[in-house]
Amino acid sequence: MRKIMLIIASVCLIVVISAMVYVQKPAWIFGQTAAQQPTIPNHSEHTGNSSVNQSDEAVEPDPSPSPDPADLEIQAQLTSMTLAQKAAQMMIVDLDTLQREADQAAGSQLRKQQYAGVILFQRNLKSAEQTVKLITDLKSASTKVPIWVAIDQEGGVVTRLPWLPRFAGNMALGATGNADYAEQTGKLIGEQIESFGFNLNFAPSLDVNNNPDNPVIGIRSFGSEPKEVAEMGIAMVKGLQEVGMPSVVKHFPGHGDTSMDSHLGLPSIPYDRDRLDQVELVPFREAMNQGVDMMMTAHITFPKIEKKTVISKKDGAKVHIPATLSHTFLTKILREELGFEGVIVTDSLEMQAISSNFGDKEAILQAVQAGVDLLLMPPNPDASVKWLTDAVKQGVITEDRINASVERILKLKQKYGLLEAHKPTSYVDQFRLAQKAMQDQEARQTELAIAEHAATLLKNQDHLLPFTINTNTTLYILGPSSLLPEMQRQFSAIIAKEGQARFKKIVTLPITGGLTAAQQQQIGASDSILLVTRNLNTDKKQRDAVRKVWNQLRKAKQKAAVLAVGAPYDIRYIPDIPAFVAVYGDRATANLPAGVRTLLGLNMPTGKLPVRIPDQSGQTLFDVGSGLSYED
Repeated sequence: MRKIMLIIASVCLIVVISAMVYVQKPAWIFGQTAAQQPTIPNHSEHTGNSSVNQSDEAVEPDPSPSPDPADLEIQAQLTSMTLAQKAAQMMIVDLDTLQREADQAAGSQLRKQQYAGVILFQRNLKSAEQTVKLITDLKSASTKVPIWVAIDQEGGVVTRLPWLPRFAGNMALGATGNADYAEQTGKLIGEQIESFGFNLNFAPSLDVNNNPDNPVIGIRSFGSEPKEVAEMGIAMVKGLQEVGMPSVVKHFPGHGDTSMDSHLGLPSIPYDRDRLDQVELVPFREAMNQGVDMMMTAHITFPKIEKKTVISKKDGAKVHIPATLSHTFLTKILREELGFEGVIVTDSLEMQAISSNFGDKEAILQAVQAGVDLLLMPPNPDASVKWLTDAVKQGVITEDRINASVERILKLKQKYGLLEAHKPTSYVDQFRLAQKAMQDQEARQTELAIAEHAATLLKNQDHLLPFTINTNTTLYILGPSSLLPEMQRQFSAIIAKEGQARFKKIVTLPITGGLTAAQQQQIGASDSILLVTRNLNTDKKQRDAVRKVWNQLRKAKQKAAVLAVGAPYDIRYIPDIPAFVAVYGDRATANLPAGVRTLLGLNMPTGKLPVRIPDQSGQTLFDVGSGLSYED
């Protein structure tokens, strides 16, 4: 027995020694000299680092990099906030709602709640002085985390500050084909709204307007070609960012091919993902690549992509989930596939597309679950804060999900200096800046120059335009009564400035139906006739009147020119009109005087159509790039 134990002990000892020898791996074990031993490659050889450490001594690992102080500041801020404060930081509220909840004292509500910001509309802005005072007071009331005071200042038809240049608008910029104009416009808009105290702009629109019946985008779009929309939109974003103004591109994934206004209903787009990749998503994808700060969602359904449905609270019908509430669009596509790392904000949650079909609480929770960071204009901010905090406490939404959004929001505020400790601008100093912006004549000259470059001549049979100088001729201007006073004023002012008589007189005739017999008799065969139209696609009464008037003139063998002061699609309804000029603007913009100067030959039309115009059967009437000169 003892002999057996000795044998077992000997075997164990041999095994232990062999294991030790193998681990040490001396060269003699493998029949190699030390010089022949294989070397372990240094990783720096594969990364192009020429300073390879050849020493036999152990290399100490590099110490961990020091944490970024900016990140530490954000984390400290986040840690110090209560759950309710974080929930409120995910909301930009409407001033009217805030005042209603706080008995007309918005400041007290801001002191109580940690809202991310407030959005102001023209209805809130009574005068330049009152606007600056209001913004100063709102900022001073937010003592914990500085707020955004936001505005929709797209330029053109969507502007909120009537004391500043409105600029030509996006489709006019598209007609110039000049991205430098878009950047210049973005820079000027950014400087001017900042002079009043605004620090966030919901612009520009990156929607590809390829539907001539679109009632809500139209001339807010740069055009119908995705690449051109991307180029112009990114240029405007760059201009805004150059002057320290964060921009919000909208409306992801694209609102351009709808025939319904999401303010009034829930639009639906029937296309699949391939179509979106080729058209609607192109500008948004490019904007992401260029580092856009924030993206606004669209209240639009895409049944072939987001198949989830709910029962509408409006009429009990099944409706598809819109992009604003879609995890598929906001998390899977926007975050994961496209890689967007910025802030996602909803369009207004007061719009009928959301408010009529989804309950206020359901919309708030679904939007956050879908991936939204900022909730714009929740109808009931106080209740919305409670709904979010309750959802976290009940495990419906994790606090990590809330923290991720608030961290993005705080980082964006930090990027633009809102979290820096500095003395706030006083009302007196701020109003001085606003006055300087209002008196900026160079900006107004730029506004007019861009509008003039945008003017597009689509037809000019028999060289009807420009109107010839003839002091025996009367100029008759026919159009909606809302446009005629400004048309009269512009013609009179421009002709007076020119210092040369053009016409015997200028007569305006409002058209609510056809011309009366007396009016027809009044217009002589040699007189000049101008029809002024504005967005005939959305105004059936005006459309029918214009058609009737043109038929009467044509039968009387009289010629007329058209000035379309809104969207250029008006020519679809009167395709045989002999002369047609599009200016992509409205009566309160520089586009209208630019159009008048073009009609008088004081400005040569150089604009090129940025959208395709189909006829009533869908065939191309005018393609992108169409545009004549007076020499053609």
